Amino acid sequence: MKILHLIHRTWPYHGGAERYVWEHALAGKRWGHTSTVVATDAWDMSWLISKQGRHIHPGSFSRDGVNIIRFPVLHLPVQNVFRAVLRRLKKGGPDRYFYPNPFIPKFDKWIKTADGFDLVHANAMPFLLYGGYRYAKRKNVPLVSVPHANLGTPGHRIEPLHYFAGNQPEVLRQSSLVVAQNRFEASVYKNECGVDREKILVLGSGIDPREWEGAEGDQARKVFSIPHDKKIVLSVTAHCRDKGSNTLLDSSIDLWKRGEDFILVLAGPVQKEFREHLDARSEEIPQRNLIVTGYIREEIRKHLFHAAWIVAAPSRLDAFGIVLLDGWISGKPVIGCNAGGMPDLIQHGKNGFLVEFGDTENLSNKISTLLNNEELAIAMGQSGRGKTLAEYTWYKVTDRFYESIQERLY
Repeated sequence: MKILHLIHRTWPYHGGAERYVWEHALAGKRWGHTSTVVATDAWDMSWLISKQGRHIHPGSFSRDGVNIIRFPVLHLPVQNVFRAVLRRLKKGGPDRYFYPNPFIPKFDKWIKTADGFDLVHANAMPFLLYGGYRYAKRKNVPLVSVPHANLGTPGHRIEPLHYFAGNQPEVLRQSSLVVAQNRFEASVYKNECGVDREKILVLGSGIDPREWEGAEGDQARKVFSIPHDKKIVLSVTAHCRDKGSNTLLDSSIDLWKRGEDFILVLAGPVQKEFREHLDARSEEIPQRNLIVTGYIREEIRKHLFHAAWIVAAPSRLDAFGIVLLDGWISGKPVIGCNAGGMPDLIQHGKNGFLVEFGDTENLSNKISTLLNNEELAIAMGQSGRGKTLAEYTWYKVTDRFYESIQERLY
């Protein structure tokens, strides 16, 4: 079978949705399929809507047995006017032409005449799901739609701007299979978009254990000058309020005031709102107890997880929560938020703790419990590692995908 995978960015970019598609394309070979990944020339998301940010060369080539086609983004001089007009006039315009959906005329032309694919696997952005829908309908082949829509939780809905305002619900209803990252996302597709529940697969994401071989906590401690006798509470994300960074900082300050001795490492970019919160509380932070790394290189990342004592992710914005797998594969206990995909992963009290978003006191107590109970911390970390190896390696995840394709569509 020849499979067409649609995604806004692809190899060598390995973000969440991008890595998901790439792993499924690679796994297709194991199942006897041929994969073609179609993407844009964007590296930074900003390139999708402006000439700012990085991009890579468009064109066609192969990598690891996967065919790749990158189409160039067209930057119109008055794109706001075009977007306003197209949102009103074009079918599906309200979702296809909102930011950051780009203008890709060469892709639009190509998808109208492309031939030879037996299945379409469309991901992430409305213009791609709609393009996949057009091809599948024209050639009468199955369409697998994977919106990767971060919808939050029933108590805190995150409404993606115009995401379902146009043709998207119809595309999902007409899809042969709709893949969700968590149970709440699946319920939205069923109850609000009218997708037949038999067509929905809750799949989630994965991890490659081989990438974590050779991880040594001492290397991370050396890079960031962290003493060997200091326990590390690690958070790896784009730090902002909705990612739980404000709550984590406040909880840590409370614990430091209570005499707990640990180092909080905030790894990843810091957004303006959290920087302001950090600055406002800076005088309450003990010297050398906080490290803010900014962007961390991939080769350092695995060492940092290995050095951690606790991995904290009190975020309400994670549709799946792959950072939990990063912590577990390193044998660490995790603290997640009762939001997004985390309740699907964490067995409270067994492989980690769940806290409500913004609950500073409970988060403080859970951190303290794990800092002071080595036996519990190790047991939770090992339980999480076992769960990851049993259910959430890329091999396991992609096999569930192709098994579902085989059982449901053929």
